[in-house]
Amino acid sequence: MADQLLIIHGYSDGATSFTALRDFFVSSGAYQPQNVYLLNYDSMDDEATFEDFADKLDEDCARLFEGERIDVACHSTGSLVARAWLRMHYQRQVGEGIASPTSPVEHLLMFAPANFGSDLARLGESFLGKFRCTFFNSHHQGRDFLESGRVVLQGLEPASPFQWSLSADDLHGDSYFNPALGEARVCYPFVFAAGKGYDGIEGRLIPARSKPGTDGTVRICGTSLGTRKCVVDFAEKVVAPAWVPERKFELVPFAIFDAFNHGSIIGVEASFNAGPHSAGALALDAIKVRGFGDYAAMGKRFLEAFHANHQGDNYQQFFFKVVDDVGLSILDFFVDFFVLQPSGEVNQALTTEFDEAFKSDFTTHSADKSCRVLLLNVTRLESYLGKLRQAGARLVFDITAKSPLAEVRYLPGHAVLFDGSAPAAQGDPSFLFPNTTTLVEIILNRIESDKILALLDHNLVAASPAPKAPVNAPANAPAELTGRATLLG
Repeated sequence: MADQLLIIHGYSDGATSFTALRDFFVSSGAYQPQNVYLLNYDSMDDEATFEDFADKLDEDCARLFEGERIDVACHSTGSLVARAWLRMHYQRQVGEGIASPTSPVEHLLMFAPANFGSDLARLGESFLGKFRCTFFNSHHQGRDFLESGRVVLQGLEPASPFQWSLSADDLHGDSYFNPALGEARVCYPFVFAAGKGYDGIEGRLIPARSKPGTDGTVRICGTSLGTRKCVVDFAEKVVAPAWVPERKFELVPFAIFDAFNHGSIIGVEASFNAGPHSAGALALDAIKVRGFGDYAAMGKRFLEAFHANHQGDNYQQFFFKVVDDVGLSILDFFVDFFVLQPSGEVNQALTTEFDEAFKSDFTTHSADKSCRVLLLNVTRLESYLGKLRQAGARLVFDITAKSPLAEVRYLPGHAVLFDGSAPAAQGDPSFLFPNTTTLVEIILNRIESDKILALLDHNLVAASPAPKAPVNAPANAPAELTGRATLLG
């Protein structure tokens, strides 16, 4: 393990909340007291960005640690700060022409991380959130009067453009989580998810605090780094999910601890370090990982801890981002899920069941409506898919969109998500991956009318090429499709 430890707090919090975690690592003998550092950053400044935090952290760590690799323990939004820093540091090393970038962080311990946002972010953006931050939060700074961190909170909303950009780089691109860098250069991440929401008056007053599938603040499946990403391009002749090749670790250690909620998991209560499957025991072993063999072994340890500590339903969330075939975001669209019988007719009963059981958890990002998220109870979904198999039915979705320009339209899309008539030997559908976030980028075909742009011939009338008959074809054969027409044909 590294000799130095840095602890990073979450949104609207501060270093003083993490003395118990600091003392745990010191009393266990993992680090010397003088080698433990705690971070303070102003998450409640309306104009502060994750890039601001990353840039300052990169500068401070270079000055303080002088290139020595450190360990990091982070909580909640602190995971996004750490990842934003690692992304920035990686890109700077690549920009400097360093052939083999080296992570400044050796072990990254993520407790109840907000890797893919929080349902409470919008509440923080409200006046009530600003009022609470200003008058009822000891970590609020006077210069941030009636501010609650507008940019940070927008980045914290599930499916935010920031999360899309960050995950495209560090989870689905080249990054320090890529084992191709080598054992001594990568960052080894570990995820400790809390498994229950808040009870008591707080859970009753704020429904999101007791929402199933969350720890009272973040969606449990959104803590995991075991993400997948695909592109569904309706401008292609054959529409099928194109899965982005994986570059990160095949198995990022992940466990859910049902005994803790979002806040208590870093409180270091008695159960935090009770037994080999406890969060504390795993954390102390995680920082001893030296290479890929150790890391794979810890992945199995975390899986054992997952089964020992988690008894509830499992969830999965889907992030949808819709753009057109020239890369512009589509803000006004509608996704409709329904079930088709083998005859092609809609099965109303199974369609209604899907809508009532799953579709209600479809939410839209406040600042970028091209980004939306669907949270699914996978345990319930597996039972539902069994019904589709019995009926030999298909779960499909249609997507329709409208442009703000009257002379621009989008062709609707239609895709099969699950085919219940497929042989059982094929197993579960490829999109089903419990306790993860699946990112789905949808591309629609954009069509502009001649009022947007038109080519004229020398007589200043609309130009149209003469049809070309195929070689050796009859003179009256139809013209060969070209350009965009080949996609529409």
